[in-house]
Amino acid sequence: MLGENLLIRLWETLVNDGIGSLASPWQIKRVGMAQAEVRRNEMLILAQTELEVEQIKQGKKKLLHDGKLIEIETSNPDINYSTDYLGRIEPTFNFDDFSQKCEQHKKAEEIQQEININKTIYLAEEELLRSQQEPPDKKVDSDWILRWREHAKNTKNDELRHIWARTLAGEVKSPGSYSLRTLEFIKNLSQEEAIAIAKLGHFVASKTIFKCPQLEKQGINFEFLLQMDDLGILNGVQGGDFSGLQLQVKSQKTEKYISNLINRNKILLIEAEDPNKILSLECYQISKIGREILSLGDFSADEQYMMELGNKIKDQGFEVKIASWVQTHADYGQYFDGKLV
Repeated sequence: MLGENLLIRLWETLVNDGIGSLASPWQIKRVGMAQAEVRRNEMLILAQTELEVEQIKQGKKKLLHDGKLIEIETSNPDINYSTDYLGRIEPTFNFDDFSQKCEQHKKAEEIQQEININKTIYLAEEELLRSQQEPPDKKVDSDWILRWREHAKNTKNDELRHIWARTLAGEVKSPGSYSLRTLEFIKNLSQEEAIAIAKLGHFVASKTIFKCPQLEKQGINFEFLLQMDDLGILNGVQGGDFSGLQLQVKSQKTEKYISNLINRNKILLIEAEDPNKILSLECYQISKIGREILSLGDFSADEQYMMELGNKIKDQGFEVKIASWVQTHADYGQYFDGKLV
């Protein structure tokens, strides 16, 4: 139910800003078809349309003003051949035919952009349907949606398309989560960079990456951290201090020490009798854009990393439990199946 409510919020947001899929949600409800069935049919239509777009670009088909698609001759329509006074055959440029070809290519590109947008929206729908988070009171900013559309419409790469979909879904769940600067960052991101950044995502606990042996085991060494600093995901690594920074974690309560560290689907629950006790951990600082980008990954916490982190905390005299975590709101969630570290 919560996922469906978020889906309705997505539809309302897109319709209000003139963005939508082939069949609107209101049409789906009216004909009584299942959401999954409608989307399946639409994906088949988009796949066929994408093939026809390529044929238009290749000059094999032509899109008429009434929307009909017709077969055309495969010979080059832009160039005719004439014989000069010496008897040589020379090519002659045909401006009208070339202009028509440019117009056809432009139409094909516009259709492809709409296909890209629709495919990305479907992925965002799937993200929201899996969510157990309550719909927020705040709505997505119209300028943000329009900027998102301008960036997402030119993305055909599946890896990057999933990132755009999660950005849209995340903004619907918590408006203001992703800045316009972050949208610009994603626009300039290559597939290789996206894959590299994703390696860090399993190790972000409460917006911080803590130093543990598991990082090195997973290839997150000093060279990799420098690369992330260069991209703007981390801060301070280029200073040359591989040991990182020291993070001081104070109690969230006054009667006793209580704190926690959340990493995706896992949470460390930290307690001690002395409320003035301070937890100290070595960490690597994530930039603001880095935090927003890393929240877009679709992955779970690295459990070995969380256990190592739990033991580091336990060694400082704290009682530590590891539990499963579900985010039910932008600001809070629920944990269950807690076990002592």
